[in-house]
Amino acid sequence: MEYYGLLGDYVGGFWGTFVGVLTLLVVLLTWRAARRTDYRAKTYQVFAEMLRTHEEIVTSMRINGFSGRDTFVLVLSEFYAIYKLTREAVPKDSVWSISNRIDIAYTYTFFGPQLLSTHVLQNYDPDLIKKVHDAVHRVRQENKNPKRVFAGHQNRLSHYFRNLFSAYTFIDNSDLSEKEKVALTKVLRSKLSNYEQGLLALNVICHLGQEWERTGILAKYKPIKNIPEMFFTFDRQFNVKEQFPYINFEWESSGNIEIRSSRFTLMSWTLVLLRKVAKTSNPAVHRTLRDKAAQRR
Repeated sequence: MEYYGLLGDYVGGFWGTFVGVLTLLVVLLTWRAARRTDYRAKTYQVFAEMLRTHEEIVTSMRINGFSGRDTFVLVLSEFYAIYKLTREAVPKDSVWSISNRIDIAYTYTFFGPQLLSTHVLQNYDPDLIKKVHDAVHRVRQENKNPKRVFAGHQNRLSHYFRNLFSAYTFIDNSDLSEKEKVALTKVLRSKLSNYEQGLLALNVICHLGQEWERTGILAKYKPIKNIPEMFFTFDRQFNVKEQFPYINFEWESSGNIEIRSSRFTLMSWTLVLLRKVAKTSNPAVHRTLRDKAAQRR
């Protein structure tokens, strides 16, 4: 009886404690899993609300008989016209680069020929900016309905880009896995037409949208990935790939080289390293591609 009593004390003391701790761990893991599931559900719910808001903003857009996503076609056409005016005002590329012209043309497309436009472009030569300003104002007055042409789109685009950027940053700052983040941002990108992505690219090049690159959102989630290769025609010298070398555009998917980027940020400096990586490591595939290239030569 004394032996079995000691054995009972041992089982009840050591193994009882072990079972208790194990039970506690199971409870904690279950609670954590439930909390994780609840967090994911709430995150998806907020993201769905942002998608709904995005569609409502796009649907509510009205410009000169254009509505919905068709309005982005009109906005881009105004940008093209103003970009042409920058060429007429300052024809030399040694004065303004293509990026400078995009910055100026997009600013006037966004704000219109207002005092605010000249204020935000005060880093440029004021006399040259005045030439563009007067040219935009003249074209606006020559139109049959000057109140609706070249009047600026700040009231429409500001809310649109603010909600779009908030949706991407919300997903990026969430505790979801990287795979889930990429999957959700792909859904968001699928909502953007080519004209929306094209306007977003111009917004990023302009000083108004620098946060997209500074925060790494553009390089990480590639919201402009679906822009066609020859989409922009406002300047023959402009190449969207040269402007965004770290983005693997959809039209590059047929190639065998993938460009991967690594971003390092230190205070106000950002370093982007690019490297070319073969999409397949199968030697047989490489030999087949090499043989086909040799046959074409």
